[in-house]
Amino acid sequence: MRMRGTLGFPSCQLKEAEMSPAIIPKYADICQSLVKQYWRNDANLEPITELQILREILTMLQGAPTSYIFPVFDEHKVYLREDITVQHYSYQALNNVLNYFLKIIQMVQSLHFVSDDVLNYVAQPSHPYGSRTYQAFACAIFMYLQQLTSAMSLIERKVMRQSEVVTVIQLKEAVREHCEIVSALYDMVEEILHEIDLDSPSVCVTRLINTLFNTLELYESMGILSQHVTKVLLTVFLCTLQPLLTTIDTWLSHGDLNNTTDELFLSRDPDISISSTEFWENGLVFKDADDGPGSQIPGIFLPLREKLLKAGKAIELISKLGKLGDPDADLFHVLIQKYLGRSLSGKVPQKAVIPFELGSVDQCQSDILLASLFVDMAKSLSPQKDKLPIYSEIFNSIGKLHILPSTSILKILVPLMEERCTQVSFSLLKILRHEFYLDVHLNTLRKVLLMEAGLPMSTFCEEMFKDVYMGETLRGMTPFLRECMSPHTDYSHHLRMSVVKQQNPSKQGELDMFQCVKVDYLPPFPVDIVLDEELLVIYQKVFTLLLQIKYTAWCVLPLVVQSNLQFPLSNQVHCFRYELINFIKVIQAYTMQRVLHCTGADMRRELNKALELDEYVQIHKKYCHIMEEYCLLTPEYSSCLGAIRHALSKGIEFRRALDREELDDVALEKLMRDVRKCVDFVTNLVKKRNQVASVPQPHFDWLETSLS
Repeated sequence: MRMRGTLGFPSCQLKEAEMSPAIIPKYADICQSLVKQYWRNDANLEPITELQILREILTMLQGAPTSYIFPVFDEHKVYLREDITVQHYSYQALNNVLNYFLKIIQMVQSLHFVSDDVLNYVAQPSHPYGSRTYQAFACAIFMYLQQLTSAMSLIERKVMRQSEVVTVIQLKEAVREHCEIVSALYDMVEEILHEIDLDSPSVCVTRLINTLFNTLELYESMGILSQHVTKVLLTVFLCTLQPLLTTIDTWLSHGDLNNTTDELFLSRDPDISISSTEFWENGLVFKDADDGPGSQIPGIFLPLREKLLKAGKAIELISKLGKLGDPDADLFHVLIQKYLGRSLSGKVPQKAVIPFELGSVDQCQSDILLASLFVDMAKSLSPQKDKLPIYSEIFNSIGKLHILPSTSILKILVPLMEERCTQVSFSLLKILRHEFYLDVHLNTLRKVLLMEAGLPMSTFCEEMFKDVYMGETLRGMTPFLRECMSPHTDYSHHLRMSVVKQQNPSKQGELDMFQCVKVDYLPPFPVDIVLDEELLVIYQKVFTLLLQIKYTAWCVLPLVVQSNLQFPLSNQVHCFRYELINFIKVIQAYTMQRVLHCTGADMRRELNKALELDEYVQIHKKYCHIMEEYCLLTPEYSSCLGAIRHALSKGIEFRRALDREELDDVALEKLMRDVRKCVDFVTNLVKKRNQVASVPQPHFDWLETSLS
């Protein structure tokens, strides 16, 4: 039997025979010192009943502003009265248990203060507290505090009915799960508010979501012992995520970036018009923080970074074109539907503790927050009950709900948003290809600037070559170009030809004249997103090279050697002409067939597989740069291209000399020597390039073999 006032120490009433007279006083002193340490008999202590302690603890856990035992003073600081005593508790034991509840009560008071402060904050919409995400987070905390109030009131009614004896120690065990939840929420809120940035709501929202998810993962790693905490944290996380998902969903469905509270991690530059070619590059960007570019993106959205950016630009362009379709189902609702579908179909572990019985939502006290979120959402979707039968299952089986790990949310959310982003981007590409004829515009550009049209471009070039050879000024060629191309395309009116004034005409050769010939293709909006100015410059460079090759061929191929030339000069002229023709045909076949035709076929094959406009743009850009490199138009091949142009110019000099009948042995020998040096230089340069190349380059192999 335990003795009152001695914390159950064994009785000191021992027989004198069992102890020597010297030991008995010492043993009594030890017992008395222990009693003084754990028990105070101060006359100033206020005696109270254990029932009063129980009621005040439960009242304060329900959010009462103050009480006799736990007074609240300045700055919502809760204190513990030290002048109270309970008859059957030692002072130290009572103080220990009350200090435990003091910490929890202080946390509850702080959570109430934070939730009220955020929910009542309407002064500045740019403040983080004014953001929809923070409002949802505070609302979720407030909903749990209501759940806590309901649970504590049930215990209080049991205590008041005195149907069973309840002690302070038993109360501590009875509310242990709620205390652990309160502690987890308090630590999380303290971490969130510690790094709040008043100047950047989007940074605060990102930290809020990251902290919520990290805390959720932390408690999930503790296993089944923290399942009650995990359920509440999961619900708070979902509630907090809902406004951001709704904002993204509205943006991807209607093209309306409603970011008045500045909480989204994306920024739209209002100075860049959507019809501007700069929009696709800089119109929509991720915000940057001190941690680096794009660091304002919540961690759960990092895998979707590029897709969100592409889809956002796509939906804004679709909206500008007036081609918006019917909106899809709300992202958040679909996420919850799929998550619950997996949860309800999942197996509950045998050791899992379901803290409530199957019944109405009001009876599910341990999961009332989670249940209310899903039930309210199900009610909002009641017209679609036939399409979403999962919600009827929620009403019948809410008590059996088993929460899957938070990684399951990401496994649902990431593919779901990827699908939505891909769908938006594909819709834009489909609109551009079928309603704005993107492929037709691209083919028209290639038919003209890459001379894929064949006979029409040959007719146009022949007339232009005659004027150049005769020294006439190239004026008014645009109508003739459109006339040649009109039977082969409906977009010849987008073509325009101009001649840029030469800087030093006296120092320019005959081939340099074609560098002044510029053919512009003026694509309409929004086709100009794909056919931008940078790529049109590459097309123009290739067009200039093709003009120079074809002009040299036009000069040399039909050349008839005069019969008045004496032998052996006439024989040498024929041999040199054949050398020139072979060189010209090799260069022409290399550019037209090995480069332009092959890369064009590969590009069309990949473009047909493109699922979004950005992919289409990147494929086109990639092959444009490949075409530029293979045609030797990049700076690293400038010497090689210079040698080819020098050899072509010698062919034109050969034609001019024959026409003027000024070709003699010395001039012919010099022309032959210069051309052969150029051919050898190009052959050796290509050969060295093949030797140092890390990957096989069959186009250069062909060129080397053909020139050798």
